[in-house]
Amino acid sequence: MPNFEDIMKDLFHNQTAWYVDMFGKVKSNKTTLFMDRNNCTSQEHVEKWLCINDLLNIMHYFNSVCIDDVCTKDTRYSIGLNLDGEPIIRAANNDYGTAFVFNRYDDAEKAIEIMGKEKLKKIFMDRV
Repeated sequence: MPNFEDIMKDLFHNQTAWYVDMFGKVKSNKTTLFMDRNNCTSQEHVEKWLCINDLLNIMHYFNSVCIDDVCTKDTRYSIGLNLDGEPIIRAANNDYGTAFVFNRYDDAEKAIEIMGKEKLKKIFMDRV
């Protein structure tokens, strides 16, 4: 079974890697720096990665300001898309990991509104 380094080498050594430069521009070049964790396989991959980061930032913002009792209860809320590509909110109990979890239902609703359907589709439906 390949390890992480083997996978990165196979994907990026002497291949075109896509990345975001220090000025926030999406760029690509042929690279031998295959272990750079910022490497992506395509421009679409970079766009998906940036949308995931946007949602993580929104999640951190809402969850870090949640200090009332509702934030300590067992039920939390994950966001995603249904099979028709429509945003959904599901109860996510703390017994298992879910990627994008909010402490309050209304914060999950706000996150969907802030992100918009197209960015959510990039995260949950686009292939890279």
